[in-house]
Amino acid sequence: MDQVRNRTRSRRYAWASAGAVVAGVAAVVITQAAAQGSPDTGTGAGKRSAASASPVGGTWISTKGGRLVYGRDAQGNRVPDYSYAGYEGGGVPLPKVATRVTVSAPGAGDATAAIQAALDKASALPVGKDGVRGAVQLAPGSYHIAGQLHLDAGGVVLRGAGSGASGTTLVADTATARTLITIGKKSSYTRVGDAEPVTDGYVPVGATGLTLAGTTGLKVGDEVVVERPTTQPWIDAIGMHGIFTPNWSLRFERKITAIKGRRITLDVPLTNALEKQYTRATVYRYSFPRIDHVGIEDLSLDGLAMAAAPDYAKTFYNAAPWEFNAVQDSWIAGVTWRHFGGSGQTALGPQSRRISVLRTQALDMLTTDSSARSEAYLLQGQQNLVQDCAVTATKVHAFTTYGRQAGPNSFVDCKATLVKDTYDAGGHQRWGSGTLYDNVTLDGSLLLVNNGTRGGGHGWSDANSTAYNCTTQSYMVQEPPTAHNWAIGCTGALQSGSDGQVQSPGHHTLPTSLYAQQLADRGLSADAVTRR
Repeated sequence: MDQVRNRTRSRRYAWASAGAVVAGVAAVVITQAAAQGSPDTGTGAGKRSAASASPVGGTWISTKGGRLVYGRDAQGNRVPDYSYAGYEGGGVPLPKVATRVTVSAPGAGDATAAIQAALDKASALPVGKDGVRGAVQLAPGSYHIAGQLHLDAGGVVLRGAGSGASGTTLVADTATARTLITIGKKSSYTRVGDAEPVTDGYVPVGATGLTLAGTTGLKVGDEVVVERPTTQPWIDAIGMHGIFTPNWSLRFERKITAIKGRRITLDVPLTNALEKQYTRATVYRYSFPRIDHVGIEDLSLDGLAMAAAPDYAKTFYNAAPWEFNAVQDSWIAGVTWRHFGGSGQTALGPQSRRISVLRTQALDMLTTDSSARSEAYLLQGQQNLVQDCAVTATKVHAFTTYGRQAGPNSFVDCKATLVKDTYDAGGHQRWGSGTLYDNVTLDGSLLLVNNGTRGGGHGWSDANSTAYNCTTQSYMVQEPPTAHNWAIGCTGALQSGSDGQVQSPGHHTLPTSLYAQQLADRGLSADAVTRR
């Protein structure tokens, strides 16, 4: 029966954008029979661990006494807490980093070597107790960059004199599509000690507690990975046979905050269920070298020269202002970039963690008539935040994720305004888990959907993601087997085929910002995010 249901779901989730569902009620939850079923016990081949379709006895999110109240389905799944996204885990103000190295005012020649020398000088300084070495201060004016800049040491900030007309601009010279600034290098996981199996039959979305086969060798404060391998039975259950393959895992990086017997508590809730029916999750200590406390502040960048590359229609994906690799607890703030075509202008790569991108603009992005769409703001990794941003471009995925993110990741107070072709936003491909789109304004469509075989097999692109108080031309939210997607308080035409969890369609709701209220419920202030 499950196979029949999954085939039915696959047909129903063929890419569709025609028509709109007109909703005039204040709150409604769209459900479907395929997601229904009894709670999973983790035993028996016939048991389903698909998430139940609606909360038990109420709505998914409400408030009481100034705090959020979460509805849960029959298996305990709920809207995740996305507020752990951002620098130091969210709600922590960025540090004020003192200037230690200055760069002379720019001239007409290539400034790559001069700025790189300043970065290297700052990188050689000792790290203070606050985790920083110092800032490299650029003068007002335009610095021409014929090559690339590399920032590979923690505690260093590259700072300009502002992103406006009288501030600092890094101007890409030479007609070669490339990343202008690389931050950090590639890294890899190393397991430390044994991997302990998770013995719970089902761990719901939003949970912080796990039962393990044993806790010997673990202690409070340990950094651990909760690894959820992808298996063929799960791929079959979500209708992705022939699209997904069982060669990857979701790896949630967490810290142990309590141990009681074989039970551990984690610092950050999970954004994907752990279903013993489909997978054998484990927990283990790990090392993963990253640099931290790196910042880019108060400057602008221009990539127009790259568009003259003769092969730009193919290489525009490489034309990016920067790329974050193995980096955590770092930031971009007060930065504007123009005329880049790159795939993911923010380029927070899959090894990035707890990065904040604040008060930024991606303007006048450049692709070509024959090129594919590019991504303006691309979140990979986990616990990354983009807040207070703006996009202008043609043919662009404005706010998106790539596949296999462990989450949470958050877009908050972001706006994309139409220049030529309609924008879209939403997960781009392959099970991006736990993304928040909070107060996103979009001249286009917000899509939390199954992309099927599009793009070579993007499949389910969002899982356990939430669109909250978004303003769109239209939106679609679909329900992945074994997971949920939510649209709460969103305006715009609700597209037909939206069988996901929809609450308060056509009407913004309270609280105004889910991210801010979740921070407040943790005793933190959303104002701290932008305070210096």
